[in-house]
Amino acid sequence: MWSRLLVYLLLLTFSMLAGVIFLSSELGLFSSGSGEMGKLFSNEFARLSENAAKQYGVASVQVTRMSEQLSAVVADFSKREKITPIELKSRPELLESLQLNLLFVLMVNLYSSELSGAFVTLDTTVNPSIRGAENSKSGIYIRNIEPNIGGTGTEMRYLLRGFPSLVDDNYINYQAKWDLEFNVKDQLFWMEPIKAYVANPSMPLSRSVYWCSMSPIQGLNESVMICSVPVLDDNRNILGVCGLEISEMNFMLRHEPGVSGLHHSVFLFSSESDGKIQLGDALFSGNNAVYDALRRQGSMSVIGNTGEFFIYTTPDSASFMGMNKAIQLYPNDSPFNAGFAATLVVPSKEFNEVIASSRLRLILTCAFLLCVGVTLSLYFSDRYEKPFRVLLETLRSGDMNAKSSIPEINDLLEFMRSQLKETGTAGNGIREGVDEFEKIMGRTSEESMEQLLDSFLENTKKLSRAEADVFYLYIEGHNAQEIALMLNLSLNTIKTHNKRIFAKLNVSSRKELLTWVQVLSSSGCSLDDSRQKQFDKIRNIVRNMNDNS
Repeated sequence: MWSRLLVYLLLLTFSMLAGVIFLSSELGLFSSGSGEMGKLFSNEFARLSENAAKQYGVASVQVTRMSEQLSAVVADFSKREKITPIELKSRPELLESLQLNLLFVLMVNLYSSELSGAFVTLDTTVNPSIRGAENSKSGIYIRNIEPNIGGTGTEMRYLLRGFPSLVDDNYINYQAKWDLEFNVKDQLFWMEPIKAYVANPSMPLSRSVYWCSMSPIQGLNESVMICSVPVLDDNRNILGVCGLEISEMNFMLRHEPGVSGLHHSVFLFSSESDGKIQLGDALFSGNNAVYDALRRQGSMSVIGNTGEFFIYTTPDSASFMGMNKAIQLYPNDSPFNAGFAATLVVPSKEFNEVIASSRLRLILTCAFLLCVGVTLSLYFSDRYEKPFRVLLETLRSGDMNAKSSIPEINDLLEFMRSQLKETGTAGNGIREGVDEFEKIMGRTSEESMEQLLDSFLENTKKLSRAEADVFYLYIEGHNAQEIALMLNLSLNTIKTHNKRIFAKLNVSSRKELLTWVQVLSSSGCSLDDSRQKQFDKIRNIVRNMNDNS
């Protein structure tokens, strides 16, 4: 029993372990690829790239709406001043009042877009007569200085361009890079959208949105992405350019990578050309040290792939594993065709170490589960077999009153005892009866014993034929139910015969009756001829019962 139970438990253990290994294999943890880590990495990259694309898409829509709002404000202001919007170029004294009206539009759009900056640059200047006035443009640039990536610091709004009066009662502070006007010389945010619109005046305003990584403010200490679009009057004349800014800190706060175990991962949003990821102007989030090293390299190229991962290398041969996806910022009919990409990378060394460590943990876990399973199988097989072993040893010693700690076994023992009690009553009754008579014979004289035997013999003659039939079947070992079936009588009739037999023979039980038969057999006493034949039959039955016992 112990060996069979142990085999069953071990089979269960190995089946469960095989299930764990199968699931792990399906997840790829034992394959040559990245397995579950690859899925986690892929899911995280999908989340980051989708969120980044959404942020840039929202900015493109928002800047177009902001351009229309600014155009409406300029139109209302010009109407109050009874001039046309184009005539603002010749009325520089009105620019400060106009900026106060435009500021509200910028602040509302900056707040609703959750970006880092908003600006408007008008095609006019405060002093048209100064040298270089053709490149000096009046406008407003407000910028949020957000908490750092650790969550410390306070979000504040700063003025980088515009009249000083804008800071009054508007909860705006001066920024160290503040100046009155924009210098738009060689500034992409200004030149490119205007040039595209001039080339195709019938083009929808949304097609004129332009993205670049060149900030309108020189000398900022962080990378930014700018989307700008022309501001038009009702006659579709160009009044200037407006735009929204995504700063590096803004990008980091919203797109922090979170792949478990990969602490040096970096998420990039950058321009892409000639199959290379341009790193110099990229926005990033993740490990600063890794990104600083990447930025110094200038670019990163794909040299191969392993499974779902690309293998990247830099000019100094640093190796990275990761994924990238082209992000379309421009519509298909846009005049701009620059490519952008979202990329998530991690140093190859760290990635391979994490994969190896994950596989090692799985192997050790399987080995531990195997040891635990075998140990528990040995323990439980021994524990549940031990009561049976002890019980069998007890029964072999002759103790029929043995009990087990298992209720089901106790029920079985009780049933066995009841069966043995019925089938073994005759033999046991004779042995116990003989012992009892031996005690009686030890205390009784030979003469009184002969009288008792004579009396018993005499009493057997009192049995009727029906009672004699029951008497002989009764002492042969049959119980009342069996006798009733054999004689085709009811059980109550058999019980009635039993009472009469016991009364006539002056005995109180079947055991005592069998004892008298044994004594008669050993004493050599005889019955009359008709009874003697029947008694010989009884004596043979008793002898066989003694031999069997």
